[in-house]
Amino acid sequence: MTEPRPPLHPSSAASIAATALALQGQYGVVTDLAREHELRRQSVYDLRDRAQQVLEAAFTSVPAQGAVRHTLCVTEADVQRAIVALRVMLPASIRDIEEVLPVLFDVRYSYGRVWNVVHAAETAAAAFNRTVDLSGIDSLALDELFSQGQPVLSGIDLDTGYVCLLQPSDSRSGEAWAAVLGQLRDGQQLVPARVVKDAGTGLAAGVKTAWPGCDAHDDLFHAVFLMGKQQVRLERRAYREMEAVALVERRRTAAQSKPHAQRRSIGQQLRAANKRMEAAMVRHDHFETLARQATDILELADRGSGRLRTQEEVVLVLSGVAQEMALLGEGPREVATYLSHRASGLGLYLKDLAARLEAVSESVGGPCVVEAVVRAYQASLMHSRRAPCWDRKARRAELAVATQQLVWVTAGEPQRLVSALGAVLPVLSQRHRASSAIENLHSVLRPYLVVQKHAQAGFLALFQAYSNLRKRPSGRFQGTSAYQLLTGQTVSDWLTVLGLPPSASRAAAA
Repeated sequence: MTEPRPPLHPSSAASIAATALALQGQYGVVTDLAREHELRRQSVYDLRDRAQQVLEAAFTSVPAQGAVRHTLCVTEADVQRAIVALRVMLPASIRDIEEVLPVLFDVRYSYGRVWNVVHAAETAAAAFNRTVDLSGIDSLALDELFSQGQPVLSGIDLDTGYVCLLQPSDSRSGEAWAAVLGQLRDGQQLVPARVVKDAGTGLAAGVKTAWPGCDAHDDLFHAVFLMGKQQVRLERRAYREMEAVALVERRRTAAQSKPHAQRRSIGQQLRAANKRMEAAMVRHDHFETLARQATDILELADRGSGRLRTQEEVVLVLSGVAQEMALLGEGPREVATYLSHRASGLGLYLKDLAARLEAVSESVGGPCVVEAVVRAYQASLMHSRRAPCWDRKARRAELAVATQQLVWVTAGEPQRLVSALGAVLPVLSQRHRASSAIENLHSVLRPYLVVQKHAQAGFLALFQAYSNLRKRPSGRFQGTSAYQLLTGQTVSDWLTVLGLPPSASRAAAA
């Protein structure tokens, strides 16, 4: 009985295939190779054909210049990670994900199977969110947004960007806010020193109930937004009146040959149109001046001075501005009402800021050094903002003078200058008075809620976990996550935290 032949070594097989292919057509080549390696001639033919197929495959699908060919091994874990990523990184519905999986991975999941994967991730995200210690949050912004008429209560840490609250609610009453905030206080030790909020009465009542000793600052964003919105309306009204005057003037020119009575009527219409135009322009200019006064008083200090404003100054100026705005008509009257009601809250942050600056004053060399840093800080902010042409030169000059003053009060000593900046600038950068961070969060979240048609607690928990665990690709916190800044714990992969680690092959490749 003939013993079985041992398998051919891969290197020998490659050598045989290459030789047979290279010398193809020469007489006796296949016979000689078969005899030399003790193979059947058909085996040599098979090796030659395999080599031919490999070469054809390599050269018939040549990648474009600069492209790289990859062979991916997709596992069940990879597909599940992709499902959750598509759900929360894109405003994709369950049906969208079901349809895109065959395109991405050539696999088909039913609607129910996709939903089960998403639901498991949502459950894990909700459990993770409840375990995070929120005692490190000092400055918190709270607000509401609506999805199909349903309120969604939200909150974000203004120092780290950590989303600590994202929850649908049946109402936005004071009781609803107090219940939600009380759960975060008792379960996750959320007791902020200050809260930035809008004019919502329910939100204010809930904050007062949950944290009686917390400073509730009114939001600067809405005040500036309302003034800007009303100014645009008045400007458009003035332009409409100007167009009306131009139209009547064209009619008067065309009516030169008309009877006297008709020309007289058009002249009366023109005088009335001019009167309305002048009134609209005066109204717009007066409102613009008042809005500029209100915006200026909300700055830290007067231009050319580093003396911090006081809450009393803010209240006095805003109250006066509101009284004059109320005389300009219905639209400006609404803005005036908002400013008069929020004047005290808009200046409240100054008390906290003044106390914190006073605490570092002695260590940096006294109040004059603090004022110099405040002046230079505000001048740098004004210089960096978009400025009208007429004000750019003045802003550059103020920045130069403020910098010179700062160098002078620190006697030109680098160590004193660095010490002063290191003590005062962190305090100034944490003077939270606007809820822009939470408004930005809402702008990102709204497309998801539009696609899903309603606010679902499970998805909001998943979105909250993703927002907190993902590494931010740009900005001043680039390369870090909000969770890392709040807790000091680094997370390399947010999906792994939710129980969806990468497959072994992907992990090894990484």
